[in-house]
Amino acid sequence: MSKKYQIVNSNIDTNSNECTIFYILYIVLFFVIVFIIYKIIFCFGNSKESFANVPSTTITTPKETIPIPIPAASNKLTTNSVKSPSDVMKELSDKNKELTIIKDTLENKLIEQSQAIYLSQNFNKVDASSFDEQLAYLLVEFADTKLPELDMGDKKIVNTLTELDTVLAESKDMKNFYSPGDIVDSNSTFGIGKNEICYRHNNKPIKPTSEFMAKYPNCMVCAIEDDKNLTNTQGWKNTKTNISKVCLYDPKATPKTGTPNLSQCKTFCNIK
Repeated sequence: MSKKYQIVNSNIDTNSNECTIFYILYIVLFFVIVFIIYKIIFCFGNSKESFANVPSTTITTPKETIPIPIPAASNKLTTNSVKSPSDVMKELSDKNKELTIIKDTLENKLIEQSQAIYLSQNFNKVDASSFDEQLAYLLVEFADTKLPELDMGDKKIVNTLTELDTVLAESKDMKNFYSPGDIVDSNSTFGIGKNEICYRHNNKPIKPTSEFMAKYPNCMVCAIEDDKNLTNTQGWKNTKTNISKVCLYDPKATPKTGTPNLSQCKTFCNIK
């Protein structure tokens, strides 16, 4: 029996037929993928609607012009189905009214809610059955409570515009601050006039007789209080002025009558 031998090249793949089949499958798969991608791109490209040539209409409002695009399919409709600008304006106006009503309703509800929250946080609700007990407690608790009082006996109350004008006219001529040598002839405030300022002894008012006032009808400022502590001085407390001392005189008096005149008062008070 004879054996047959065959010389095979080791560099040649014995499975070349199988590799060829795989190469063909890869090529077919590649073309399938390309075809699928092409179909996807083609479908999405046709699904986009072009608005380049779509007709449009405009609505002119009092503030601005609003363009409203009309789809191309609407060209097949009759002209009677297209809304006129007046119809669109009426529809927008109705919608605006509805929105206004909704807005007002929401605002009212928010206000009611805020008030309810405020009441719940700041007030305690009294049970109707315990109202009498609460009232009795309040009456007993506050029976002896004394509220602040103000004595208005010596106060001037202004009730009308005429009275206000009178008060302003009187206060316009009032004077509170003097210098040595000034003549006192004005009120310092309501109820304190020239006589209350001049006819005093050690800052205490005196009751001059008519003869005394006729002998010394006028007065001149002789000295004033220190400005640093003016409000605590007797002069300010009693006369509402800065006057400390005055000199009473008669402007018509002669040097030998015993009644000083203005020049003699200035000499007595060392006023140059």
